[in-house]
Amino acid sequence: MKKTRKGFLLLTLILLSFVSYAQTTFDLSINELLSNNTENIVDDYGVHSTWIEIYNPTYGTVDIGGCYITNDKDNPKKYRIPQGDVSTRIPPHQYLLIWADGIDYHGPLYTNFTLNKDGGYLAIYSNDGKTLIDQVQYPALDANVSYAKNDKGEWVKSNNVTPRLQNESYALESASEKLGKRDPKGVVISITAMTVVFSVLILLFLCFKQLAKFHIKTSKKKAAEAQGVDIDKVQYAGEETGDIYAAIALALQLYQDDIHDIEDMVITIEREDKIYSPWNSKVQTLRQTPIIRKN
Repeated sequence: MKKTRKGFLLLTLILLSFVSYAQTTFDLSINELLSNNTENIVDDYGVHSTWIEIYNPTYGTVDIGGCYITNDKDNPKKYRIPQGDVSTRIPPHQYLLIWADGIDYHGPLYTNFTLNKDGGYLAIYSNDGKTLIDQVQYPALDANVSYAKNDKGEWVKSNNVTPRLQNESYALESASEKLGKRDPKGVVISITAMTVVFSVLILLFLCFKQLAKFHIKTSKKKAAEAQGVDIDKVQYAGEETGDIYAAIALALQLYQDDIHDIEDMVITIEREDKIYSPWNSKVQTLRQTPIIRKN
């Protein structure tokens, strides 16, 4: 029973690998070709060979090894790209150059046929030699003029030959040149720069504020532990109510108005005493009732 399950899982993995392989290779496309190369780039042997550019639009690396490439509709298996070579792997959104020099033993990326400058047919088939991946019928081309796809996916003649690069001319522009065209007055870049700067400053402010609170809390805790004071009292020290601040403000005001004692470093409210003396009392001014003595 266990062997049957293992065999079933192994078969499922093999089938999934084949399906995944087929799906990824089907996404490949012929992106550009140069059938009349006299002054363009040279191959590894220093020859101005004709070449074919393959594009991988997926987000995963695709190995084109095992697929077929041909210039003959009646012979889909004219040239089989060798497997097991790292040079046949196309990274995500990258380009692979295949040299059509007619000498296949030069390497895995050299076909046994050449491209015709007077026009012709080109196609890529999957590893079964029957499933078509992509094809193109190209016209006669002048020297160093390529046949390439534009940004709309249409085939056009191009004087701007771009091997291993995006075909549109703007792909050769630097990032600053692109930004200059999109934002000639620099408004977007100014707003972006100011937003970044202020965002960083706000972030730094919040970080330093939290850091200061942490250090204050730590200092109070250490002071409380050193003096043996309750941590709650230390924690709320300096957090007096408004009544206390009002009393202190009133005492300071009275101090400035000189309504206070002369005691050093002590602020008090001077008590206002009433002047009373038995000599100036009205009781002393009253006449006593005469005492009548009886004989």
